[in-house]
Amino acid sequence: MELNTKNICIVGIFVSVILFILMLVYVNFTIDDAFISFRYSEHLISGFGLVWNIGQSPVEGYSNFLWVLMIAVLFLFKLNPIVSTKVMGLLSVFGIIVLFWFISNDFFKNKKNKYIAFSVSTVFLLINPYTAIHAVSGLETMFYAFLLLGVVYSTWKIITFTNSKFIWVFAFLALLLSLTRPEGILISVALIFSIIYISYKKNNNLINLTSFLPVLIVYLIPIISYQVFRILYFHELFPLPFLVKIIYGYTNPMESLYALIYIIPFIIIVLISLHFRNQMVLRQENQRKNDFRYFLLILSVAFLFASIAYIYTPIIDYGQRFFYPSFVMIYAAFGIAISILFNELVKNKPNLKLENKNKIIFSVILVVLLVFANFNGISDFKEIHGFGVILEKSNIPIGKALSPFADDNYTIASIDAGAVPYYSGWNDLDLGGLNDKFIAQNGYISTDYLEQKNPELVLLVLVNGEVFPQNVYDYLLDNNYTQLDSIDGTIPFLKLNIKDYNLIKNSLETVGEETNS
Repeated sequence: MELNTKNICIVGIFVSVILFILMLVYVNFTIDDAFISFRYSEHLISGFGLVWNIGQSPVEGYSNFLWVLMIAVLFLFKLNPIVSTKVMGLLSVFGIIVLFWFISNDFFKNKKNKYIAFSVSTVFLLINPYTAIHAVSGLETMFYAFLLLGVVYSTWKIITFTNSKFIWVFAFLALLLSLTRPEGILISVALIFSIIYISYKKNNNLINLTSFLPVLIVYLIPIISYQVFRILYFHELFPLPFLVKIIYGYTNPMESLYALIYIIPFIIIVLISLHFRNQMVLRQENQRKNDFRYFLLILSVAFLFASIAYIYTPIIDYGQRFFYPSFVMIYAAFGIAISILFNELVKNKPNLKLENKNKIIFSVILVVLLVFANFNGISDFKEIHGFGVILEKSNIPIGKALSPFADDNYTIASIDAGAVPYYSGWNDLDLGGLNDKFIAQNGYISTDYLEQKNPELVLLVLVNGEVFPQNVYDYLLDNNYTQLDSIDGTIPFLKLNIKDYNLIKNSLETVGEETNS
């Protein structure tokens, strides 16, 4: 490999690593929803089962079962879940980069092309602000992205290598993917059918079903068994967050175009590269003619089924959380595509047709635009940094201030049902419905239901200067609750005449004074 190309790759990765570290230091936070997983994990390892409130009927207020189990292991070894999940997220980033190397190494024999593909994929991964956000958020997003890329890669290996033992790897990774997020099942099943169909076509319309026994043994039987367990245990077909965010969540089809800002430029460059690939580019390296086509087909199937549940709700969570794993897949193809374009530009420069030169110039412009598109997340980046500050100044201190009263069987009603319930140890009525069947199934909190639950403390929030939810706010003003001073956007309402009224009031006022000082 020429020294200049090697130096450019090294410098590019080095600069992106430094930028990534700086973003990590700036955004360092734990998203409030992560504490939901922590609470379920702590209750599980303490022997209470997968329950939100101890002693009450179980509800599935999470959609990341495997992540909850992994955190439970952390509690078993008395490890700090906040620090440990950040380490797990960063290890997942490293795992993605390793997969980028495997993919680049398999596609190219020439070192120059190999390093270019790997470097481009890695650089775009690391300079994306969402990568830093999800690496330290405390949720499963980065781990899921790693598993998704691993499933796509193992699928491609099965298709391109006859009698590949990767069917075992695929089945195991597909199981982990499906246990980590529900849509992993859709992706895995779609890829299984893709493997069967492509294998059938490659083998002259013949298929050896016995070669798919690992899929039955390692994937289908365990995942079906788990689904039977969760339905019998929770008595629900879907996790409550799915009901709240997808079925009853706010949707605006026009907002679906937002994700295309990130995706379209990548797809254009990949398609141009596919055109070059079909002509001449990799023929000299004795690569199988359809390798890149198969990879793009597999990636497209995975992307479709990874996104189908969220296509009309692209901004239902922070940092494009549910689309982010698809970006990671696209980066892998994008690195290969740029390496192919580099071949076309350097090796065949004297013979380039005007049409192809224009495509290359167009692709270079798109690359520049992609660098800026990658930073569309800066606004989210700043907002999430601010949210991390609020969490440290209000939610966590509120939860800790309430913890001395955990044995009194008090109930909090809260919108941000994460850090406060986790640290306080109180029963929690999740006004957002993520951990409450009635609210999730009805799509809203009714005042009749609130009255029935009769919480001792209600925590509402300010949204654009107005208290949310408004109907709960009106109910509290008309009933036996005292409004306390706001704590950095959180407004407490404490029920009168409860045993520890003065102590709880003083504790919350102390938090407010410290927060506002």
